[in-house]
Amino acid sequence: MAILNIIIGFFFIGLGFLVKASPDLIAGYNTMSMDKKKNVDIDGLSTFLRNGLITIGLIIIVGFGFFKLTGFNMIANSVMPISILVGVTILAIYSNRFDHNKDNKSKLPFIVFGAATIFVVALFIYGYLPSKTIVQNDTLQFTGMYGFKMQSSDISNVELTDKIPAITIRTNGFSSGASKKGSFKLDKYGKCKLFLNADKGPFLIITNRLGEKIILNDKDTIVTNANYNNIQAMINK
Repeated sequence: MAILNIIIGFFFIGLGFLVKASPDLIAGYNTMSMDKKKNVDIDGLSTFLRNGLITIGLIIIVGFGFFKLTGFNMIANSVMPISILVGVTILAIYSNRFDHNKDNKSKLPFIVFGAATIFVVALFIYGYLPSKTIVQNDTLQFTGMYGFKMQSSDISNVELTDKIPAITIRTNGFSSGASKKGSFKLDKYGKCKLFLNADKGPFLIITNRLGEKIILNDKDTIVTNANYNNIQAMINK
């Protein structure tokens, strides 16, 4: 999540400088006739958008880092979607001040707002997509958000259980309903990686050589059991 915040933050910062450097790239303005362009304060509009987009980018990066360091992980993970939706809404409302054409206000704010909304919605949809466990040769891969790969030689133990300790805090992950992905802290286990698609067992627990646990399951218990058998077969080669 931290890397994603940094990437998106710098994307907005770069977009801000680009809009100021090349105002003709502004959607809506670049399709206007020359007569209508004369009625647009393009210098004011491009400066306003530059400052606004850079501010959004900085809030995403600095806000996430601040709340993460102070232990407010839930707020930290909400900084990006809230900053984008609130920030772009403000840009959408106030950008039309620079278009003095009475019959055709700039469509830029609504285009930007729509794009930002689509991005945030897509991010949440991506988070909801079920994680899959792929066993291939000596490699174990967890797909989707916060996915990663590990080698069979890194696994010290694999087990199935009907219950897991209570989750105490999400440190860097996605959590909505039964879907939980990323880094969490659990009673007794401490820091764990979760790839949960259901809120009930069975749960597959993989312990690596460092004693860290990766816990996963699927809505279909048959899939969870199959993953257990496949991983056991891989490490017993």
